[in-house]
Amino acid sequence: MTLSLRQLRYFVAIADSGAFARAAESLNIAQSALSHHVSEIEAELGVTLLDRRPRGIALTTAGRRLYEHAGAILSAMAKAEIDVKTFTEVAAGPVSIGVSHTAGAVSALPIMQGVGVGCPNVHLTISEGLSPHLTEQVLSGALDFALVFNPSNDARLEREALLKEELFLIGRAEIIGRSNSPIAFADIPQGAVLGLTPPTSRAIIQTQILRNQIRPSPKLEIDSLNIMRTALEAGLGCAILARSTVGNDLLASGIHARRIVEPTLMRELCLISLADHPQTRAFTEVRKILREVVLQDAKSGRWPAEVLDKPKRRSGRSVENDRSGKAKPVRS
Repeated sequence: MTLSLRQLRYFVAIADSGAFARAAESLNIAQSALSHHVSEIEAELGVTLLDRRPRGIALTTAGRRLYEHAGAILSAMAKAEIDVKTFTEVAAGPVSIGVSHTAGAVSALPIMQGVGVGCPNVHLTISEGLSPHLTEQVLSGALDFALVFNPSNDARLEREALLKEELFLIGRAEIIGRSNSPIAFADIPQGAVLGLTPPTSRAIIQTQILRNQIRPSPKLEIDSLNIMRTALEAGLGCAILARSTVGNDLLASGIHARRIVEPTLMRELCLISLADHPQTRAFTEVRKILREVVLQDAKSGRWPAEVLDKPKRRSGRSVENDRSGKAKPVRS
């Protein structure tokens, strides 16, 4: 037996409602029929998907995996239907994008304005988060695109490097020194650096060898930019960040920013999506707007970063710009 779209819809409805009875009511189907469909799926896959409890259900580990796949499949089907219906017309339908905190602060508004003007029939969903979390959402199909820093070399992703920006050591003078001169990487205070948790450290320092040379704070881990800003102001540690991430208001409040040298630390902003994502009209038009907005923000100086005209080739699927400025896929 091959799983059908109807079975996947039923399973997602049960998981979302948390109970067979509520799912049956929303689908206008007998509860016994729903239970039968789930039993068939479990028998076919050889796993238990639901933990049946007196007051509802809970997803097992296998159930959560199927739920993620089912959601991505149903979303792709819905987008495909909309794209086929509107292919000869204007871009229309839902598009979801995620932006890192820095990208959100600088480019979220012009992105929303650009999509609103250029694709008025697109329903845009935009969310903000840390780069590793956004990458996982793209891989799961929850997001169509994401603007993230230093994504992993995953063959499932199409990556286009757009910008490169320098990183600084940020903190109060009593922690990183009162000098405005650059600080050598080897002189970064050990045990004082915040924000280098395993999920986020790659987005800050791309090279594993360098990551291993820094001992982060043993007392405090922070995965929130707003909380990080508060901690820096309070003198609870220092952080390796871009000036665009910190913001002028924080730098004006007594927080120092020192260039890091020997070596200089850089990070790349990449536009990522699934390599096999359906190329709907809405998808391609919104991708074009995203690129244009980010590159224009850098060229105008709103985003103090270097534009990457020819991204480096990497494992997996990357994107290279041809001379016309259009994106073309590159496999490496």
